[in-house]
Amino acid sequence: MSAKKVRVLEWPAQSPDLNPIEHVWDELGRRVANKKHSNKQDLFKTLNEEWNQIPRDTIIRLTESMPRRCAAVIISKGTATKY
Repeated sequence: MSAKKVRVLEWPAQSPDLNPIEHVWDELGRRVANKKHSNKQDLFKTLNEEWNQIPRDTIIRLTESMPRRCAAVIISKGTATKY
């Protein structure tokens, strides 16, 4: 990517500590877990409805936590963090 001047952050592959979308998926999973679905279309409809109801503040909070997450991973030298 250096030929295109894209700055890439180096971190462990698939690190949930540094991937806020993992926390959004977790939230979505909790919202859908106790609901009954009779087919895939019903599940997809529920997932869509619940996705749209995740508060924007939740997404913003997760995004704004990235500097703290990065610092925690650096301090822990790549091992597990509280995130």
